[in-house]
Amino acid sequence: MKYCENCHVAADLPRCPLCGGKKLREVKDEDYCFLTEMRAVDGEMLADVLRGNGIECVAMPSGNGVRPNFSLWLDKRKLFVPWQSLEQAKAYMREVADTETEKWRQYLLENADKLHISPKLEKKAIKKSKGACGESVIEFCRGLIANAGQICDGGGSFSPASGVDLICYAENVTAIIASETFEILSISLKKQ
Repeated sequence: MKYCENCHVAADLPRCPLCGGKKLREVKDEDYCFLTEMRAVDGEMLADVLRGNGIECVAMPSGNGVRPNFSLWLDKRKLFVPWQSLEQAKAYMREVADTETEKWRQYLLENADKLHISPKLEKKAIKKSKGACGESVIEFCRGLIANAGQICDGGGSFSPASGVDLICYAENVTAIIASETFEILSISLKKQ
C-alpha cells in the first residue's frame, strides 16, 4: 500500500487519488491516513464515536478558506486515523451508513403516500428519463426508495419547514426528497 505525504491518503494505486501526485512511499504503521471529510458537527461526532470504540482519530478543521476572514469557523472536518486502524474505521463507517440508510428508508416508505412533486419537475423527469420513470414519477420514486443503495442526510433544506434533504442513491438515479414535506426536489438520471 502506498502513502501520499501531501494528502495523507493510503491507496493501492500508482498515483494519489486526491492530488494525482506520483511521489508515494510505502505506508508505515505510525502514519495517520485520511478517512473522510464531512460537516463539522458530523465529523466531531464521528471522531468521538471512533475514539469511544478504541480507534484513535484526529479531526482537522477544513473548508472554505474565506470563512476565517469573516471570523467564522471552518465548516468541515477531515478525519484521520492510524494506518493500522484504517480498515476498521472504514468498516465502522459502512455500518453506520447502512444503519442510516435503513432508518431513512423506513421513514420514507411509511410516508410514501405523502410524496409529491411539482408538475414542472415531473414533466422534466419524464422527458429526461425517456420513459424510464413510466407514467408516475411518484411511483418511480417509491421504487427508488425501496431499492436505494444509500439514503443519507444531505443537510438542511432551503425552507426551514422542510427539514433536511434526503439523498437517495440508486444504481443510475439520484433523488432528493425533503424530509418534512416529502416533496421530491430533484431527480437525476445518469446517461447510459
